Amino acid sequence: MRAQKIKAADYIELIKAQNLTAVFQYLRDHTYYGEFLKNLDPLNLHRTQIEVRLSDLKVQETEKLMHYLYGKDKSFFKMLLVQLEVESLIVLIRGIARNDDLESLRGLIVYSKKYTNVPFERLFRVKDWEQFKKLLIDTDYYRVLEIFKDASIEQDLVMIEKSLDRYYYDLLKKRLIELDKKINRDLIKAQRRHFDLLNLVWIYRGLKFYNLSREALIAYSLRGGLEINERRLSQLVDAKNTEEMKEQLINSDYAFLFNHTKTIDLYMERRMKRYLYYLYLKLFSIGSDNLGRAFAYIQLLDFEIADITSIIESKRYRMEPAEIKYYLIRSFD
Repeated sequence: MRAQKIKAADYIELIKAQNLTAVFQYLRDHTYYGEFLKNLDPLNLHRTQIEVRLSDLKVQETEKLMHYLYGKDKSFFKMLLVQLEVESLIVLIRGIARNDDLESLRGLIVYSKKYTNVPFERLFRVKDWEQFKKLLIDTDYYRVLEIFKDASIEQDLVMIEKSLDRYYYDLLKKRLIELDKKINRDLIKAQRRHFDLLNLVWIYRGLKFYNLSREALIAYSLRGGLEINERRLSQLVDAKNTEEMKEQLINSDYAFLFNHTKTIDLYMERRMKRYLYYLYLKLFSIGSDNLGRAFAYIQLLDFEIADITSIIESKRYRMEPAEIKYYLIRSFD
């Protein structure tokens, strides 16, 4: 499965493509993604259509690998589908906040029809926030959303999204704890580093852009990181500003996030994902356990889709090939 994915030479061709149509045609005619893109009309094409079809591949690959997993391993692996489910719910909730016709968002929704208990087909037809919540009453999401009286952009939308993200990561941590610690040592370590990085990006942005309170930063931080334990988490959120936060991390494994002063804000997300890309690439190569390799495979696929999406977006802004490379997770230097 891994061998069929796109290579460095394919990325270079995609980067050199003149426009969205050329990117689409290359993906369709020369890569594994062609099977998922063949029914799209190149003369009436929108970038989101391509992105959703690529995510459909992720669902199919995840379901395929789940067939070979059992018990707690399978429950943990299913979290990859839960993540897509949460992302789809957020898309619909944003639609409610904008007073969109949710049916018009159908093409943006990606989820596993085989493993979900969310009634997406009924959600597409709802007209208001209360009706939306009631349709989720038989799912865990109702418990997360019931406390919010509104989904307006001006009021609760950001906190709704953070609450759904927190639900996902709390459940992921619970499933991670249930795994055999000896067999899945490398996978568990990789996930805990992932938690660390997400916390650092969240706290940095919360301090710099949103002026969030200590309580809010703590409430929506993730527990169970590898280096950022409760004590260090408290120290970070107590920082007076981002400069003080960076000083605390200067000798840590995560100093690379802050080493480039002029481009911290522009490339922080990419630096985090590039670090994780090589972390999961190593996990895939180690081959210490089947679950770790399978999980790393899907994560690497996710990064591949993210890079293709970035290339597609770059065509919209007519960026030069040399510039596009700076926005990709995978390095070609």
